[in-house]
Amino acid sequence: MRRRLVLSTIAVVLVVIVVLTIPVLLIVRDAEDGELPGSVVARLAVIAVAAIGAAALLAGVQARQLARPLERLARSASRVGDGDFSAGATQPSGIGEIDAIARSLRLSANRVDRMLESERGFTADATHQLRTGLTAIAMRLELLERAGDADVATEAAAALAQTHELNTTLDELLTVARTGSTKERTEVDLTALVDHQVADWRQRFAEKRRQVVVTTGVTQRVMATPGLVGQVLNVLLENSLRHGRGTVAVLVQDSSVTLEDEGSGVPQDRVATLFDRPSDHRAAHGRGLALARRLAESDGGRLELVQPSPAVFRLVLVPITPGVRPQA
Repeated sequence: MRRRLVLSTIAVVLVVIVVLTIPVLLIVRDAEDGELPGSVVARLAVIAVAAIGAAALLAGVQARQLARPLERLARSASRVGDGDFSAGATQPSGIGEIDAIARSLRLSANRVDRMLESERGFTADATHQLRTGLTAIAMRLELLERAGDADVATEAAAALAQTHELNTTLDELLTVARTGSTKERTEVDLTALVDHQVADWRQRFAEKRRQVVVTTGVTQRVMATPGLVGQVLNVLLENSLRHGRGTVAVLVQDSSVTLEDEGSGVPQDRVATLFDRPSDHRAAHGRGLALARRLAESDGGRLELVQPSPAVFRLVLVPITPGVRPQA
């Protein structure tokens, strides 16, 4: 492309020289025969305008020749970014550098498409195995629920309810993984949802001689996916149990949930990357908060670190405005 630009520039210069030289020679000849200076100036002005017009015309033609393949390439890149990996192929432009970029884009799109297809297959297989295991667990719990011991039946019923919730959450997570968002949002009583979720964690905190205190202010009903909100709260509570200390204060206010404990908080050098996924895909830890933020955003909300020390996290959901029909 560099060579083509150089040649086109030389061509424009030569055209301007030719357009100017011949008439100027004629004008000089006429001037020697006694032509009026004013007429000479007028002719030179016409010639200059003609030369500029010719140069602009050639530049426009050249610009169109360079712009069209770049525009096609930009459209293909945009479609690849939207998930259409068949859009990487573009017709040759005859410009080496642009064609090389197009080939690289096509190869990258094919590689990403193969990788995603492999991941989809793995996800489908893993989901099948998980469902099989959960179904087996649910059947055993149903047998225990029918047992004569009332205490065993009560615990079995609670575990069976959690199994059904896990199945529902698995469906919601798969929807997010496939589409990047969820269509299962519904009107949710945030206070009831938080109370239900915290109840599952109280015993685990009590074993470490800690407690979770929920305070409810003036709240709004929200549009959310209960399973996804529950997973975000689970991540935050587990994070506090693992890294925090003392009492965990949970405040349900407006359309948000705020969690704070009495630990030392987040080190300053980790604040900027706290919600980033670990660069090593084999890492077993460090994924929770990144996943929680992604789930919150896919549900139309957001998860933020309000204060690093002591750590204060806030989950903000989509409020339902009175008089406005909520969108699922």
